[in-house]
Amino acid sequence: MIVGGVAAAATTGALIAMGHRMGSAAVPFAAISATVFRRTVASGAVGLVFTGIVLHITVMFVWSVVFVWLVDRLRWSSMIAGVFIGLAQFALSWLVAWGTGEGLASILPLGDRIVFALILTMSLVVGMRFAFFPLRSA
Repeated sequence: MIVGGVAAAATTGALIAMGHRMGSAAVPFAAISATVFRRTVASGAVGLVFTGIVLHITVMFVWSVVFVWLVDRLRWSSMIAGVFIGLAQFALSWLVAWGTGEGLASILPLGDRIVFALILTMSLVVGMRFAFFPLRSA
């Protein structure tokens, strides 16, 4: 839960900043749900934006579960597993945009997509550090 929460918070903040720079903080989330509902991206569609936020957070928790599984069960180092997840997310977003014409990769420039993958990678690694940080009692 901690790893997923850190990753979801960091990537949601990144998407809000990237969307704000594009004109509306809601655009990335509308693009996420437009993929599922086969609609055009409209930042004013409240249902589309809300569904995009829920889908984004859900997907970040799924990526976090895969990350923790790689580290815990397969004994990968957290940095290697984080890079793997970041690359997998980058490739999957490109494949979704290529196949459907919608999604994050269809609206975000390449530089923003690379930054998003790096933020995901680092937030997973940092989240793992928080999850297993030794508790100290006074």
